[in-house]
Amino acid sequence: MTEAWLLIDESAIREASGNPNGRTPLALPRTRDLEKLPDPKELLYELLRQASELSGRRLAKFKPDECVHRLAELIDDFSPLCGLPAFKLLQKNTAPSFKPSLSSA
Repeated sequence: MTEAWLLIDESAIREASGNPNGRTPLALPRTRDLEKLPDPKELLYELLRQASELSGRRLAKFKPDECVHRLAELIDDFSPLCGLPAFKLLQKNTAPSFKPSLSSA
């Protein structure tokens, strides 16, 4: 599911691909459809390849799996995901881990 959640920010995808000023149209899925994608990882990799606008040998050497880590760092706002069931569940399950500890005061 995490790959699907990274499909929300076109400018971050372009930046992560190494081509922030690219003009190739990227067909990002609608946010509400992210959790229904059959293979979000492959779609993400394909969009990174498209965003790079590389061809030939350069495209063959392009490593989208390395771009994914950078992409996760580049996305500033994950709030569009708040309406998705799996993201809500993640928030619910991880929120207690991030509450400030009163004993550290």
